[in-house]
Amino acid sequence: MSLHARSNRITAGGVQVHVLSIGEGEPLLLLHGLGASSYSWRCLLPSLGEKFRVHALDWPGFGRSQQPMDFDYSVDGMKTWLGSFMDAMGIEKAYLAGNSMGGMAALAFASAHPERVARLALLGTPVYLENRPQLLWPLRWPVLGNLFELFLGPSAVRAIAKTAFVDQKKVTPDLVYEYSLALRTRAGKHAVAEFMRNAVPVDIEARVAAYRDLKVTTLVLVGDRDSMVGAASAQRFAKSLPRGRFALIPECGHAPQEEKPAEVLAALLKFFSP
Repeated sequence: MSLHARSNRITAGGVQVHVLSIGEGEPLLLLHGLGASSYSWRCLLPSLGEKFRVHALDWPGFGRSQQPMDFDYSVDGMKTWLGSFMDAMGIEKAYLAGNSMGGMAALAFASAHPERVARLALLGTPVYLENRPQLLWPLRWPVLGNLFELFLGPSAVRAIAKTAFVDQKKVTPDLVYEYSLALRTRAGKHAVAEFMRNAVPVDIEARVAAYRDLKVTTLVLVGDRDSMVGAASAQRFAKSLPRGRFALIPECGHAPQEEKPAEVLAALLKFFSP
């Protein structure tokens, strides 16, 4: 039987967000990356919906969700909001799968609230961020930050996607359109730029050290050609976790759920199975 996701709008933490929901069973939340949306999980939703009650959300500021200018677009802000979202959905405990930015927020949430996370899957999720502060902190300068926001649009989406994907045929007009939706407004551009400004907290080393005590069983999945994370870095992080597991997807970049959906689906179903 073919399942179809239902589009819903949910208010959580004072923000109305767009959610695609499908299936029955234990709850599984799919959390997209920076500049993306629930669209990034389109290839996995029907199959995951046969095993779980799946909710693929658009983060505040992204996709078809509300874009509050005063939202805390940081890992901590998204971590806090994720708890509010689960409360609004009546979800006490869930499986979490996050890509990139979504994985960063999911990891922070699992570290703070392990009792609410059944298992955690991190797809193309940067953790160590060794060289990122020098690259991202200048965006906090008003002039440079404002210029960066002006740059954001379909051309930027296409260029960034081409660096994120190994298979360039995956960078379709539909993908560029979907990921450009939120950038049609000043508030949407602000959301992307603001997260990048705050992506590397000043206490990043202490946070990473705390993850070594993570109580949640965690899958660290990465593409072998993910230049934004690095396979060696991802494997090192997986080995540092008490309950860490590692999966490498060949010929794959930064968005494995889009570029290699069959391989990622198999890995997730195996990992999330009791």
